[in-house]
Amino acid sequence: MNSLVHQLRDAVLRQDTGQLLVLSSSETHDLLAKLHTLLKQQRTAIVERYPKEHQHAARLSYPKGTLEAADARALFAALVAGSFKELETKRPNGLRFGLTSMGAPTIQEGRASVATESGETVKFIFEDEQWKTTVFQRSVESNLNSAQLNQQTLEENLKVIGEINRRAKAKKKKTLKAKASASP
Repeated sequence: MNSLVHQLRDAVLRQDTGQLLVLSSSETHDLLAKLHTLLKQQRTAIVERYPKEHQHAARLSYPKGTLEAADARALFAALVAGSFKELETKRPNGLRFGLTSMGAPTIQEGRASVATESGETVKFIFEDEQWKTTVFQRSVESNLNSAQLNQQTLEENLKVIGEINRRAKAKKKKTLKAKASASP
């Protein structure tokens, strides 16, 4: 178990998002797949249905690179990439100290907690005959919740855009009709 914490630490130090995803729980993978599907739908709606001049602003409510992610793996990399900048990897002990296990893990009913030297706790779940981390699960779930809220906003915006377009067409039709009846 302690070696898993160190594998996690080493993957973070290498900024190896592929390995971090491999070490992650199936629930994290499921949430990530749902998030990717939703973001793909939203990207399509923005590109196909938003006026060009409003597309950039619509994209600003998403973390950098997430709308463009080709698959769940690329989405995970985009989500985690921003966190790498905030890590204390330059100081001699920095992240190593924070993700170095201390003492024996606490294991109960397929779940484990490993205390680190920094006083943090890294949690794992036993699935498919191996331990997987749940450390990214909350972040992915939070991003999914944000995307679901964005979906509501997107739908409302598309209704407004539709109404504006409908009114513009009606006005144009009325103007053309008026011009046609004014002509001799």
